[in-house]
Amino acid sequence: MDPRRGRGRTSVTSTDRLRETFAGWNPPVSPRIRVVLNVMLVGLVVATALLWVNANFDVYNKPDNAMEPFIDATTYLAAGERLNAGHDLYRLQPGDRPVLEWPGLYSAPLLSPPPIAVLWRPLAAVGWGYVAWVAATWVVLWATILFLVFRAGLWAVFLAAILCHAIGEQLAVGNANAFMPAVYVLLWRFRDRAWIGGLIAVAASIKLAPIAMAGWLIGTRRWRALAATVVTGVVVFVVAGLGAGFHSYVEYLGTLGGNTPTPLSLSGQTDIPWASYALLAGGVLIAIAIGRRYPTASWAIALLASVLGTPALYASGLVSLLALTAPLVGTGRELRFGLGRTAPAEDPATGVAIAPAR
Repeated sequence: MDPRRGRGRTSVTSTDRLRETFAGWNPPVSPRIRVVLNVMLVGLVVATALLWVNANFDVYNKPDNAMEPFIDATTYLAAGERLNAGHDLYRLQPGDRPVLEWPGLYSAPLLSPPPIAVLWRPLAAVGWGYVAWVAATWVVLWATILFLVFRAGLWAVFLAAILCHAIGEQLAVGNANAFMPAVYVLLWRFRDRAWIGGLIAVAASIKLAPIAMAGWLIGTRRWRALAATVVTGVVVFVVAGLGAGFHSYVEYLGTLGGNTPTPLSLSGQTDIPWASYALLAGGVLIAIAIGRRYPTASWAIALLASVLGTPALYASGLVSLLALTAPLVGTGRELRFGLGRTAPAEDPATGVAIAPAR
């Protein structure tokens, strides 16, 4: 019998025994060795992602490949130029910048709703707009990755290593999805602020599927944030309608019938056209159902639905899964690089430092 199972003592669970066993296999290391190991982990994350960037560029630069580096940024640039020239957004005309054509997968020169093209109108009007966008995708995505790796620790390192191909592809194409991990981290970090609803609306106006995060807002009774989502969504709709013409929304809906689910999407994997939409709707319903009792799980499920619940899922879109480690920030799991005393962990709900047990 375990002596700790006496009167007034908490029983020892199998989890406790596993933790004690693991601690025996994994003894503490000196601060200097810990710093070296942590530097190596960060280097692993950076190096593997950059290797995939280089691999993508090598493929894009082959003579028989129609793609080019930052191809998605070029697609956005072309959309902004068409609007500035008074041309149709979802149909190429003589004199328009050529865009990547992929017969059998999609037929329109832009797969996104009109707001992204309106955002690109000023960027397309200046010579440095394209470079600024590409630089922003790199800065924001790398800042988010390193923030999570440093603050969420080994779980973020592990997830970043798994997603190194997705990270590399995202950095190589310059898609708007490069900003989405930061959006999801902000949603979690400022989950009690109403303005996060505006982030959801803007993300959904560009990528559609992030509207699944509204399921988390409903499930956790964040009504002010939900109202902000609706109001911001209406504002974005009107502004984009004025910038691209309200008829562009109808034209966008008309392009959807010519799109084929990507092989990576659930619809592509199962050959069921509505499977990805079912995943999106199911994630929303589950997030609503468990929101009051399991708010963190509700947020994570809504995030999974936002990322995976689209028939237009590419490997680069998986980078948003990095944000699943956001709830670990401030819980004492950060990578430590100091040689002195360890900083106390913070309560993830309040941000208050947790006093060590005595």
